[in-house]
Amino acid sequence: MIPVPIALLTLFYGAMAALSAATVWKMFFDVTDRSMLLPLGWLALSASLMCGLPLLKPWARKLAVAASLLMMVFTLSLATLLVMRGQPSVAIIATCGAGVHGVVIRYLQRPMVKAYFQSDIRYQSEL
Repeated sequence: MIPVPIALLTLFYGAMAALSAATVWKMFFDVTDRSMLLPLGWLALSASLMCGLPLLKPWARKLAVAASLLMMVFTLSLATLLVMRGQPSVAIIATCGAGVHGVVIRYLQRPMVKAYFQSDIRYQSEL
C-alpha cells in the first residue's frame, strides 16, 4: 500500500505531466519561435516521477528530491522577480510555494521513508 503523502506527490507530478504535455502539444501544432526543450524536460521528469513514485522505486525518491529542489529554486527566483517588479504580496505566496517544496524534500529524506523505498523492507513488511 502506498502512503498518502506519496500518493499526493504522485498526483501532483501527474498534474505537472499533463500541463507539460498540453504545452508541448500546443507548441507542436502552433508555429512559435520558442524552444520545446524546457517543456519536454518537465514532461519527461514529471512523467517518470508519476510512474516511479507509486512503484516505490529508489531512483524515484532521489529524482523527486532533485525535482523539488529545482522547483524550489525556480519558485524563489520567481518571487525575487516579483519583488523587483513591486508585487511583494504575490511574492509572499510564491515563497510559501517554495516552502511546500521544502516540506516535500524533508519528508522524502526521513529515514522511515527512505526505508520504505528499499525493496527488501517493503516485501518483509507484507509477510
